[in-house]
Amino acid sequence: MTCVPSKSECVGHRRVARSGCLSAAILVAAVTSANAETLRVLDQLVLGESKLSGEKIGEFSAMVRDPVGNGVLAISDRGYIAEIALDTTSGRFTRLEPVAVHVLTDADGAPMRDKDFNAEGATLLDDGGIAIVDEAGPTLAVFDRTGKWLRGEALPLAVQDAAGQASEKDGIEAIAWTVDAGFLAMTEEPQMGEPRNVHTLHSTLAPPLQISVPGDESVSIKSMEAVGDQLFILERTRDDVTDALTPWLRIVDLQDCLASAGCTGTQLPIAVDGITDADFEGLAPLGDGLFLMVSDDKIDGDLRSVFVLFRVE
Repeated sequence: MTCVPSKSECVGHRRVARSGCLSAAILVAAVTSANAETLRVLDQLVLGESKLSGEKIGEFSAMVRDPVGNGVLAISDRGYIAEIALDTTSGRFTRLEPVAVHVLTDADGAPMRDKDFNAEGATLLDDGGIAIVDEAGPTLAVFDRTGKWLRGEALPLAVQDAAGQASEKDGIEAIAWTVDAGFLAMTEEPQMGEPRNVHTLHSTLAPPLQISVPGDESVSIKSMEAVGDQLFILERTRDDVTDALTPWLRIVDLQDCLASAGCTGTQLPIAVDGITDADFEGLAPLGDGLFLMVSDDKIDGDLRSVFVLFRVE
């Protein structure tokens, strides 16, 4: 199931052709800020439904960098961590291969999926643990990279009660961690009583921050990652007429945002070529401005994962 550079399809994978050639990067300028940030899509790849160790591979709702090696760990709605070998040294996918699956287990070794643990957002901690939020609880638990339970953690107080969510399905999908703010969390949609164009960033150690999302479109929060003083938020909009889904990356300077108790940041469109029905939910920073995102899709009953490699400059 290893993908190698080729114009033909790989077993279990499909490359998506661009107008022109696949290796040509798409350059997109910032749309809501005068800052110099740009986002270049470098490559994209579709992983079709397959099986590994008896598990269907897909439905990835979160993703983190693997603390061991150069790959990533993708967290599936199906209750496991997929270990994915990755090589992007050429600026393209020269290898993207699921090589192992690790079922999430509780302190007694029982599968978390048997306890209705609905894995959504995830973040990598300094000690190598992976904090995964259960949207249904909501609760927060830390696992090692093989899916073994390490400990429970507290979510920010304002998002601990699901009754405050806009709906049952609009819970926490984005989680991150910093030394100064502790755990940061955002619900997919603004909580009950909040304006539609304002998302609140809650944390365990810092005051809440309001992030304004100007525009007519409804913006859903799908994932986020803290890198230094910057917060990278994966957002999604849906076209009211065509139902087309568009991913966006919002970059927020946490220190500036804290100083003013709110901000807008820089919003960048992520130009995925030829695919308008991918629901991107996982985002992992790979270093040096490089990011990998993945979708959580089921198309005509079959699982599909779209991986997109992009760079922020």
